[in-house]
Amino acid sequence: MPPNAVVYLLMLSVSLLWGLAFVGIKEALDHMSPATLTILRFAVADAAILLLALVWRGARPARFKGDEWRIGVLALLGIPVYHLAITWGEHRTSASVAALIVGTAPVMVAVLSALVLRESVSTRRAAGIALAFAGVVVLAMKGSPAADGRPTQLSGVLVALLSPASWAVYTVVGRSILPRVKAMRLTATTFLVGGVMLLPFVRAETLREIAALPAEAWAWTIFLGLGSSVAGYLIFNLALSMVEAAKIAVFIYMVPVVAVLSAALLLGEPLTAWVALAAAMVVGGVVITERDQRRARLESARRAGRESSAV
Repeated sequence: MPPNAVVYLLMLSVSLLWGLAFVGIKEALDHMSPATLTILRFAVADAAILLLALVWRGARPARFKGDEWRIGVLALLGIPVYHLAITWGEHRTSASVAALIVGTAPVMVAVLSALVLRESVSTRRAAGIALAFAGVVVLAMKGSPAADGRPTQLSGVLVALLSPASWAVYTVVGRSILPRVKAMRLTATTFLVGGVMLLPFVRAETLREIAALPAEAWAWTIFLGLGSSVAGYLIFNLALSMVEAAKIAVFIYMVPVVAVLSAALLLGEPLTAWVALAAAMVVGGVVITERDQRRARLESARRAGRESSAV
């Protein structure tokens, strides 16, 4: 099989694992609170990371001397903040709406890069950002109800927005570390440190909920911990090691689409015209924003190359 075909199959599996995560969260929330689900999900994920570290050096957590504060920020934002926000938000909206909100993460990264890193914002990029956020407004006003008929709540939308916002900060902070470390070791470290940060949320009610979980809830939780979290990041990092990020970006754009379609098929969530419109706006805005940002960085790299050669 050609190398590119292998990469595309790997990324297709990532799109499915990450897209189906929103269905898994919704199903598991029928049996436990958002906090309990997040704690249990990362207990499973961290156990897998520790076992993997025994047999693979590349998955072993590291201290990252001199970057301890950055690791703390990444762990806090990448695990407790990101996952508690999306799980709590999805508890008060549909899986489709939650997935599309999380899908705005690249747009949030572009906004934060402009504010903090002083990256210039072209008219095209500004249009993409505006289009994606307009899609979120449509979701807040006209988002589809959950399969049980409960309407989308504004509180759920607002809390869910903390997920892509925290991921934007995670990405910007992480850029300063990644040139010096392996991506998988960074992921393993943030998973484990972030899992410890979830311990203050453990209550007596948490243990009672876990003790009463049916097999179906355990199955979805294990899928979220092992599949969406550990396997998803492992496969994603493997694909990135084989080809440049631009070639697999389309599969990341597919994640909210997979989530919306799987929520309709597996959960019975209504796929309304408003949700379809919002999905087109969010995904379209993300594509425009990311492509413009990538083009600008390539042009900047070419200019830097020409200047250095002239010297």
